Amino acid sequence: MSQNTPLLATRGLSLHAAGRCLLRALDWQVMPGERWCVIGRNAAGKSTLLRALAGLSVPERSGEVCWLGRPQGDWAPADAAWARAYAPQQAVDRFPISVQRLLELSTVRPGALTVPEVLAALDVAPLAQRGLMQLSGGERQRIALAQCALQGAPLMLMDEPVSFQDPAHQARIARWFGELVAPDGAAALVASAHDVNWILRAATHVLALHGDGAWSAGPCGRMIDAPLLEAVYGCAWREAGGVWVAA
Repeated sequence: MSQNTPLLATRGLSLHAAGRCLLRALDWQVMPGERWCVIGRNAAGKSTLLRALAGLSVPERSGEVCWLGRPQGDWAPADAAWARAYAPQQAVDRFPISVQRLLELSTVRPGALTVPEVLAALDVAPLAQRGLMQLSGGERQRIALAQCALQGAPLMLMDEPVSFQDPAHQARIARWFGELVAPDGAAALVASAHDVNWILRAATHVLALHGDGAWSAGPCGRMIDAPLLEAVYGCAWREAGGVWVAA
């Protein structure tokens, strides 16, 4: 695959739910080395979009999604695991297996990442032998991120990866994203998030969902400003000492 081939591309992607248009005609692409954050108010369609990008069921969709230059529908389910990995907002566990065994089973495309390295990077190495049912919400979320990375797919999709994390672990995950998806690397990341200041640390680009089907996208430095944040979140914003604050 060429570095000029988008890992993810959408053409005219539209999403509807409960009679409401969440997204209208999204023409967008994600290139190797890019880290995108999807922003928007609650119920704006962030999770629905990530599910559609991952090839999972959504209430209503039209348009096309391509992975690695091929239409999503052309990928057999087993092959799709080589192209994209997905971490949901909340994992649902049905079997009381250990963290170590879960991560071993999660590896699809063996690569440079190892289970011990990822556990150490996410501050969960002491949990390796613990059962999944014994984890806190924040611990289980970091294990889900480890699963996503260890799958070995070049395209990683993560729904609110720091929603259960304390500030120290939020900072750790932002740094880890920078190592996981280097600007000159072959991988890319799309995640949803709410914390604007965390997004500026973790992401290179932003896709904003405006809540009425409209969207805007571009590099963080160009996108994050008071008018955009006010349009997306419906409240005033100001920058104070390099930190964005909702007024």
